[in-house]
Amino acid sequence: MKNLILAYERGRHRIDVMKNSLESLGQSVIVVTGNFDDIEGPFDRIWSISESLLPIQAQLELKWGINNLSVSAADTLTDKKKFDDFCIKIGLGDLVPKSVIPTKEEDLFDGNIIVKPTVGSGTKLDGFAYTSFFSKQDMLDNAPNDFFDINKTGFKDPDFNNVLGYYMVQEALPEHSEVYAPYYWINGDGEFKRLFTVKLTTRRTNYSNSKFMVHPHWIETIPFDEIPTEVSQHFDTFVEYVADVLCVKNMFLSGPDYYFYDGIVKMIDCNPRIGQGVQIMDKIHDGKYLSSVISGNPIEIKKNFVWGFTELKPGKIKSIADHSHLKKYFTETSHELFSGKEILKQSNVSDSIFQHNLIVSGKEKPDAREAYRVIRKELQDCIEYD
Repeated sequence: MKNLILAYERGRHRIDVMKNSLESLGQSVIVVTGNFDDIEGPFDRIWSISESLLPIQAQLELKWGINNLSVSAADTLTDKKKFDDFCIKIGLGDLVPKSVIPTKEEDLFDGNIIVKPTVGSGTKLDGFAYTSFFSKQDMLDNAPNDFFDINKTGFKDPDFNNVLGYYMVQEALPEHSEVYAPYYWINGDGEFKRLFTVKLTTRRTNYSNSKFMVHPHWIETIPFDEIPTEVSQHFDTFVEYVADVLCVKNMFLSGPDYYFYDGIVKMIDCNPRIGQGVQIMDKIHDGKYLSSVISGNPIEIKKNFVWGFTELKPGKIKSIADHSHLKKYFTETSHELFSGKEILKQSNVSDSIFQHNLIVSGKEKPDAREAYRVIRKELQDCIEYD
């Protein structure tokens, strides 16, 4: 089996997990992170590590006679607004938050709102994209002067394969929501399997009187029977529609995130690729979990995990004791700690300004939580501040 992985170099941590898993199955792997027009094949299977690369995957599959992802399915899965419209069309409209691609002020609606580029993902701190606002007027006060003109023609971001995108304005879901995200695998026959589910605890960070961000700071696996049935009843139905209507195969789904508040369920952000949760599950099962799923023989999940930021005391490090034995618990994207390093207050697990997260596992959920507490305290005690 010859595999092609399409990715961006910034996603190296995902690339390595997928590559190692495939090679452990005795399969060959080529990774391409640029110059996508120069790819020479054929390959037997293609994996996109970022959803904005799905259009390239679909075109290559068409060229080489692979039947896992059609051009139309890639178009739907790449664009957030098109995916929302797809969900509405197939009868899942009650789960979709209100959204619009505004081209004039009258298109906007009242209430807390969030601005999302329809293509791409992240926590880009430019004061507008991926930012929530308390009202439409607050959004307009922070929008580029040519915002509506941009949305009439769309824009291309070279960081996301230059796929044409727009600014989508979506209702911001309540901060008191319970948030759950299931992980799924759709195999080569279009059959799906729920792998596990995580619960996300979010936190709001205000950036001014007009704008804020809400992001997870604590993510942990949760038994299926602890998920409210009002939420879990939608999990399999949603994936069945995606598999059957879009006819996708050999694909991981991370999410969507299901928000549960005041008896209401909404969903956002379905990522058609391996996510951080699958990477973590593979790591805590000695690098054998992902390959077992792909091969059709998923191993039993024997550990639960906690992924949260370390919440180190802010300040400048004067000295730090040897903590090499703790580094195995640090995420790949955690910033290095050393004398002279300024520890800043962290807002979320993907904070680009300062980020230090722990991934800790345990047989049961309480075991993982206690292990996290112990490791966090031990690391904090290693640090002396100026």
